[in-house]
Amino acid sequence: QRGISITSTVLSFEYDENRVNLLDTPGHQDFSEDTYRTLSAADNAVMVVDAAKGLEPQTRKLFEVARMRQLPTFTFVNKMDRPALSPFQ
Repeated sequence: QRGISITSTVLSFEYDENRVNLLDTPGHQDFSEDTYRTLSAADNAVMVVDAAKGLEPQTRKLFEVARMRQLPTFTFVNKMDRPALSPFQ
C-alpha cells in the first residue's frame, strides 16, 4: 500500500571510504516542520518535483530555505511517464 511519508528517515552507507547519509523527508505540507529541521542537518539537497503537480507551495518554500542556507540543490522531476504540466507552468 502506498502512502505519504509522515516522518523523516535516514539511509546510511559507505562509498569510497566516506559515510553517506540520505535523509528522506515528508513532502506533504502538514509535515513541513520536520522537513525544515532535517534540512538544517544536510550538506546538500535533492528536491523531487511531481511532473503532474508542478511546484507546490511547500516545495517553493523549501527551495527558498535551501537558498537562504546556501545549500547546493539538485532538482529531480519524477512521474514523467504520466500526463504532466507544461514545463513553463
